[in-house]
Amino acid sequence: MSGWLLPALVLTVALTATYLCCLRPLRSGACHGRPAGTSAAAEDLDRRLRQARAERDRLRAQ
Repeated sequence: MSGWLLPALVLTVALTATYLCCLRPLRSGACHGRPAGTSAAAEDLDRRLRQARAERDRLRAQ
């Protein structure tokens, strides 16, 4: 029985740390890789991508 206690404890700690550090912030929208207030930057990037695609399509049509 004691052979299973340490692995079970390590598994529980790993799952708890994964939830607290990764899954919970991801679900709330504040991921570590992307700050929460970047919607304006994302919209600007989307606008630039649309412009670049339109220019690409225009150049291909020529």
